[in-house]
Amino acid sequence: MSRLLFFSLLIALACREKQANFSPKGELIHIPISGKIGPTDTLWINLSQSKILWKGTKMRGLGKHEGEIPIKKGFILEAQGQWIGGYFEIDMEKIRVTDIPESDSIPLKNLTDHLKDEDFFDVDKYPISKFYLREIKAVDRGKPVLTGDLEIRGITKLISFEGSQNGKQVLSTFSIDRFDWDIAYKGSWADRTLVDREIEFRVKLLLK
Repeated sequence: MSRLLFFSLLIALACREKQANFSPKGELIHIPISGKIGPTDTLWINLSQSKILWKGTKMRGLGKHEGEIPIKKGFILEAQGQWIGGYFEIDMEKIRVTDIPESDSIPLKNLTDHLKDEDFFDVDKYPISKFYLREIKAVDRGKPVLTGDLEIRGITKLISFEGSQNGKQVLSTFSIDRFDWDIAYKGSWADRTLVDREIEFRVKLLLK
């Protein structure tokens, strides 16, 4: 057995022992490993201080809506002072619209329900979205590039995006093509494209 494979197995076993219940199905993160890695620490996310903001536009940016999705759980794995991976769950059942005042209760409810139905996030069937952080590259000081698998509606796609790190805080803004995750009307092409394809996410993570 090669030395690299031996250390990979050790890290996998350690992660399984320390985080056996970190997700409903007990998924194990496969962390890219190069060379020797010592003990792995788990840095948990401060849920009350971390958030995901979303923005969607329609008719090529002529209209927009914004909101928030809470993080249900999450952590970063650290080895020898370096962040090497992580895992996050996003609570789609609690997606909120923040640009319609609560006094406009009917349009607020209609849009919120529409986001939750099968045309968009289908939260009854897929209540949790997940992000498996597989690689963190320090391209510039304080500006890591994060790569991982984003799972929405049971569909998993590899994404990469740049963030900014300041101590225990990470900020990032990135967009996805909602068609890649089948977040779309089931009607005609015109219906499917009334809402623009891109969804923008602004993420703030604060570690405990």
